[in-house]
Amino acid sequence: MIALFQAAMNHKPFARSIHKFNQSATAKWVPVNKSFITLSKIILRAAVERLGLAHAAITLRCVTHQGYHHLLLVDDERDLQMAAAGKVEEFFISTQEANASPFEDFIAEAAISLPLNFTQPHGQPQRLGYLVAQLASGVAAQSPESKAINKELALVVDEIIRTIGRYQTRYRAIHVYGDQYYWIGNSKALRQLDQRIDQLAKGMQPVLIRANKGSGKVIAARSLHCLSRADTAPFIESDCNEWEEGAAASILQSLHTYANGGTLFLRNIDAFSGSSFQAMRNFWLKAASARFDGSYSLRLIMSLSSENASLASFQTQWLAQHAQELRLPSLRERAGDVRDLAQFYMREFALTAEFDLTEEAWQLLESTNLLADVEQLKAAIQKLALIANGALVSVEELRSVLD
Repeated sequence: MIALFQAAMNHKPFARSIHKFNQSATAKWVPVNKSFITLSKIILRAAVERLGLAHAAITLRCVTHQGYHHLLLVDDERDLQMAAAGKVEEFFISTQEANASPFEDFIAEAAISLPLNFTQPHGQPQRLGYLVAQLASGVAAQSPESKAINKELALVVDEIIRTIGRYQTRYRAIHVYGDQYYWIGNSKALRQLDQRIDQLAKGMQPVLIRANKGSGKVIAARSLHCLSRADTAPFIESDCNEWEEGAAASILQSLHTYANGGTLFLRNIDAFSGSSFQAMRNFWLKAASARFDGSYSLRLIMSLSSENASLASFQTQWLAQHAQELRLPSLRERAGDVRDLAQFYMREFALTAEFDLTEEAWQLLESTNLLADVEQLKAAIQKLALIANGALVSVEELRSVLD
């Protein structure tokens, strides 16, 4: 549902959009595509090397839909009939060679199996499959060493589940929001950000997102909403730069009427005057105790226009006491994601055939300090698309775009 509210004093919009989730529109199936398989293998191979395992594999319950495998993210009893058009089967991802059976060399007596349980927001854990690890030769299944490995493998399960959650957020953005805003990449900084968002989603305190433009503040806010609210809860986004001075109290009351039980995302709160910030503080004291349908209270997420945006001392003090901070990594901190991001935009902006960079150009792109954020990277790729025309982009052509 899309709605536009008008401020009473000058008819200036103060709420861009309201997104109300529709259960039928939520991403039920996450495609088991090449990037998902590659990422899963990276996680498994890292675990094998770190823990001294012989092999590792995961088995996932999938549905074959229009010729593609998809993870089945539906409730077994209520929604399994949605998969009736396709065949439900097991899909294996293994550290062994692709042409080998995923469990060809597994010995049951020396293997560890852990369930892959995925939980939808406010839902029950759902069994998607299993992680199976083959212990190295000479390690007994019941030995103290294997028990320590079992604890470490539980962390591997968590990482795989977080990966699935991120892919669901990606396809939910497409299905529900109708746009392409989602995290791309698998850098250490991005995985740590996933963990921090998971942690914050479990709490009820307001969240302050601190980041520069182009770092993904809207993506972070949506992720927090998706992880902490039911699918039917609304997500409302409002830019405080567009608020009429002196109208903050009435604007917040109007927004609360529609956001109750869902999420209110206030962007650029550093635009608030002292009186407007005081109105927001008083609003939150009431909104935090109000309940929607006897269960949900408002989820409040705020952001600053830049990572180091200046705030008055009383504002800083209140936020430190009442809000949890979420800092988003810069593109420089996400250097391992640059190639994935660039390739995504190459496909988006290719005028005719997809183009590529020479290895020397790739090395320059991944090491440059001239790109401050993802938006600048996107703009650079868009310029390259105009000159590439399906050919390889040289390092000189890349420099001409970056300079």
